[in-house]
Amino acid sequence: MCPSLYPRYLLQYQEPIPCEQLVTALCDIKQAYTQFGGKRPFGVSLLYIGWDKHYGFQLYQSDPSGNYGGWKATCIGNNSAAAVSMLKQDYKEGEMTLKSALALAIKVLNKTMDVSKLSAEK
Repeated sequence: MCPSLYPRYLLQYQEPIPCEQLVTALCDIKQAYTQFGGKRPFGVSLLYIGWDKHYGFQLYQSDPSGNYGGWKATCIGNNSAAAVSMLKQDYKEGEMTLKSALALAIKVLNKTMDVSKLSAEK
């Protein structure tokens, strides 16, 4: 279904598929696999970042079961709870510039990574 989803939508509507609609379709596939013996072959959480003309930039997160949600800022992985807490505290709706967003990302990575010093490789 996935490889043909985008071309079919483009052919039918003459425009790219909206971000949330694509995420919904992918998560429906992930969720369908949980119905057969409780298996979750995808086994990963994913972040989807997209843009469309109706809603602009969008960020979605899905878990292995196919459950998804939209976010202003989020993360997954080691120490994600601490990182999300920092993002909730420091993210300023409508005030973020690219420079301040990068500074916040570096701050969160610096505080939550299991290394003593950030380097270009990390």
